[in-house]
Amino acid sequence: MSGFENKQCPARRSTLTTCCERSMLSMLVLVPRAPGILLTMRLLIVVSAIVYASAGSVQEDKVFNKCCPNSQSLMKVSDGEDFATSFQCIDRESAQKSYNISISPLLIGDNVPVQYGMPSECDAVQMVQMISSELDDRFQDSENCHDRLDLEVLNGTLKQNIPEIVELGCIKNESAKTSQQKLTIQHYRKCCPRGKSYDTNFHLCRDTDVNNTEDWLLQHLNMSDHDIYDIDHGLNCKMDQFGVELREEYFSLEVEGSNLKVTSRNGKGGGVALPGEWCLDGEYSRKELVARVCTHDNSKYGALSVRKCCPIGYHYRPRRCGSFVSKCTPNSDDVLFNITDYLEPLQRKDPDIADIIAIRTDLHCPEGRIVLNKSVERDRHQLTPDGRLISPVGVGDSYCFEAFDSRWCPDGDILITAVNCFVKVKDVKNFQISFVLISISSVCLALTLVVYIALPELRNLHGRTLICHVSMMLLAFSCLARVQYSRVPDDTACTLLGYGIYFGFVAAFAWLNVMCFDIWWTFGSVRTVQPMRKADAELRRFLWYSLYAWSTAIFLTLVMFLFDKYPVAPFLDANMGEGMCWFGTVQNSGSDWPHYIYFVIPMGLVTCTNFVLWVLTARHCARVKSEVHRLQAGSVGDRAKRRFRVDRAKYVLTGKLWVVMGAGWISELLSTIVSEPLWLWSIIDLTNELQGVFIFLILVIKPKLYYLIRKRLGLEKPDAQKNGASSSARTSSTFLSRALSTDERNNARMSLNIKQP
Repeated sequence: MSGFENKQCPARRSTLTTCCERSMLSMLVLVPRAPGILLTMRLLIVVSAIVYASAGSVQEDKVFNKCCPNSQSLMKVSDGEDFATSFQCIDRESAQKSYNISISPLLIGDNVPVQYGMPSECDAVQMVQMISSELDDRFQDSENCHDRLDLEVLNGTLKQNIPEIVELGCIKNESAKTSQQKLTIQHYRKCCPRGKSYDTNFHLCRDTDVNNTEDWLLQHLNMSDHDIYDIDHGLNCKMDQFGVELREEYFSLEVEGSNLKVTSRNGKGGGVALPGEWCLDGEYSRKELVARVCTHDNSKYGALSVRKCCPIGYHYRPRRCGSFVSKCTPNSDDVLFNITDYLEPLQRKDPDIADIIAIRTDLHCPEGRIVLNKSVERDRHQLTPDGRLISPVGVGDSYCFEAFDSRWCPDGDILITAVNCFVKVKDVKNFQISFVLISISSVCLALTLVVYIALPELRNLHGRTLICHVSMMLLAFSCLARVQYSRVPDDTACTLLGYGIYFGFVAAFAWLNVMCFDIWWTFGSVRTVQPMRKADAELRRFLWYSLYAWSTAIFLTLVMFLFDKYPVAPFLDANMGEGMCWFGTVQNSGSDWPHYIYFVIPMGLVTCTNFVLWVLTARHCARVKSEVHRLQAGSVGDRAKRRFRVDRAKYVLTGKLWVVMGAGWISELLSTIVSEPLWLWSIIDLTNELQGVFIFLILVIKPKLYYLIRKRLGLEKPDAQKNGASSSARTSSTFLSRALSTDERNNARMSLNIKQP
């Protein structure tokens, strides 16, 4: 039978199975046709065909020539004056013991045909760096080998070497080439070295007794046995990238080639991570996988951004006791990156906010860094839901957190705090100057309020609205002065001050809107034949005005408080009182929507409405003026003219207040769009901080009020008062309308409505 096979079957592997089948059939012809024997022979034919087909398939696969034995990697050694180069094989234990370095040999699938050994019978061995993951032969014979180069030693000194896949071959065969089937090397990264697992609670690799080798990782991923795997350790994202931690609890992790496909289990995020931009490992204290992915866009994973000063696995060690000047040092297992103190305030509003963390390492500060000692009140700082830091120097992302280990010092301990980029003094607002200016405005507003309350002549309808407006401005400026003076240590007090500022300004705008409406109504209705307002009519109107103004301010404040207390969406969460005793959002950023929704837009609508009313009143004023001049001389005409002057004085006064308040709102709007140049904003800030002074000048510094104040204090002599009666009639025009009788006012209104030919 052996002779039959050698005679009939050619040596070519491609026809091995067919040839043997023909041989078996020929033998079957010579066998007697007994039923049992015939069935047995048919079964033998089928089994033989399967066996030979499998053998032929294996023979057709390209054999992978690995330079070093299994579980070993290449080491390049250069010795002597001529730096003669040789290549040696080294295992994990020897590399760790001799060079204190952890290596990761190639992992070869069980079904990959492999041969071990370096090229032999060569004049010299040449090393070629592999650029592609696909292996092909560059040399004629099959002795060329591939392996992972993990170490390079020059005259006994270990050189820093990035592991790479190389090919060794004989130089004498360099010119010849063959075309063979290619093998693919898949490139993976394991987040932690052997014996360690990744802890997503403290964001570092920790020692573990759980089996967490590279082989375990491939088995957990159900990887193919027909590929070769190059596995590195750690993940080095670029300076402008974040490393997002993705757990199997929230994401499906699937490896496709050398890419990682990430799919959110709730269907709201995911993506594909390219080779070198991801790593996988076992989750510490959990029986699941965790992936770290480099990305520029954390939003597609829904991750909270956090910045860390040192690389993963490092912490700060102060250079001397009593100082924060430090350098990054490798972690011991008891130095944990625990930022729970910064996350807990955020989790009280959103319990799921810290489920997915994105960490960016390193911090580039052109002007240097400053450590914020959270144990000191003046350095109080906190994290925002969008990953920014509220600190004494402002709100931004030029910061990082780190653990400072000073346990080697007397009474030393581990302190985790923030490091902020140093900002030049000229770029930081001088809050002390702001406090002085706002305090001056508050004093002026208080004096204005005292004057209008103390003088009975000023407590008409217009005076009452002014009192309400000024009192709310005083509330806002008083709270603002306290905030500018120093940081408020108590969170509750800071929140109350923030709401006090907001409610004061909103109510002040509402009362200014009331004054604009009232003066428009006065001029707009002057042509109707109605009696002038009596005291009870003015009281009813004031009550209606009060209902509108107070309800508007209370409603807006209450809505903001409820969305702040029970957040439903980030753009509605004002975070009032967090850090700055005002909106906790970041100005000129995508998170500034609460500032727009609750303050800028509503106050803008009020300001625009006031402007429209002011323009319409100007038209009515011009029309009434022309009617007044057409009246015939007489007591009715004189009183109508005086009444017109009174209302026009109110109109001018209201316009001045609108300009002051409107300028403040316009600057508030512009500040949310641009922040340069600084000198211009210094002037605008100065103008806004002195609003109380301007209001005092507009409402109080007038001759008529000077006379009434002196009269109230008893400084005006009776003779002087009598002699100055006519002067008083001219100067205190605001109060002349109170001396007109109802009949005279009716006559004046009827006269103004007489059509002229």
